[in-house]
Amino acid sequence: MSEPGDDVLEALRALGAEVAELLRFEHESGGIGLLEHPIHAERDGASERTARPERVRRGSPELLAPAPEGTAAAPARGNRSSALHEVESLLEASRRARARASPAPIDPAPADVSREGERRVALATLAAEAAACTACRLHESRTKSVFSRGSPDAELAFIGEGPGQNEDLRGEPFVGAAGQLLDRMIEAMGLTRDAVYIANAVKCRPPNNRTPQPDEVRACAPFLDAQLDLVRPRVIVALGKTAAERLGCVVEGQGWRGRWNEYRGIPVMPTYHPAFLLRSPEMKRPVWEDLQAVLARLRAAR
Repeated sequence: MSEPGDDVLEALRALGAEVAELLRFEHESGGIGLLEHPIHAERDGASERTARPERVRRGSPELLAPAPEGTAAAPARGNRSSALHEVESLLEASRRARARASPAPIDPAPADVSREGERRVALATLAAEAAACTACRLHESRTKSVFSRGSPDAELAFIGEGPGQNEDLRGEPFVGAAGQLLDRMIEAMGLTRDAVYIANAVKCRPPNNRTPQPDEVRACAPFLDAQLDLVRPRVIVALGKTAAERLGCVVEGQGWRGRWNEYRGIPVMPTYHPAFLLRSPEMKRPVWEDLQAVLARLRAAR
């Protein structure tokens, strides 16, 4: 027959064993530094090397091992109360150790940094899609698709018609003679070639550098629309009539160069293409006047 208090003592022993095992596990995983002296404990019928807190070894060791045979008398109420307090203290120590062992939360990146990263990933995804696009006939003869060059953080964007031979070979817009002239125009504005964003209405070279056909421009429209939506420049310069038409800035029966218009709320200045200026250098002055108006609009927008 069991003595009075045996059930309480047995429960305390079980709790103590669980606490000792928890502390041992956390110690071995580096989460707690309370354990100092190893002891032998019986588990699963085999003797296993384990450890427990020094405070437990000095306190109530009888809680962590089976009671010696022949023990009949139950501990006094005061001893039981002390043992229970010891178990509760161990549990609290374990909770504190677990909290210390938990990794510190990582501060989320600022919202603007996150948005910038997402924008760059989206642009890179668009570029990959453009490289694999077969929506129009221009893909049949391309060497490389020509997506963009410059900064996606630019305030100013230049949009041309389509890539030429040099661009088709390198996969970058405006790298030939017209591109070199464009770079000088940008430098004359007090900017650098990498500080602006440059793209074309179509991403593949038209045969023999001909003007892109309307259906080719329409097939490529989703790429340019997505680019400009992501970059969101303050001002756009449309280089050539094809680019101006693509951006909706040509009014039938009216002149198109040098007339401010808008593309999705962004001011657009249509002007002559650098390739045209190579053939007609006398038109450089009106283009420079257009670019001066662009600089004034940028200053006002800031």
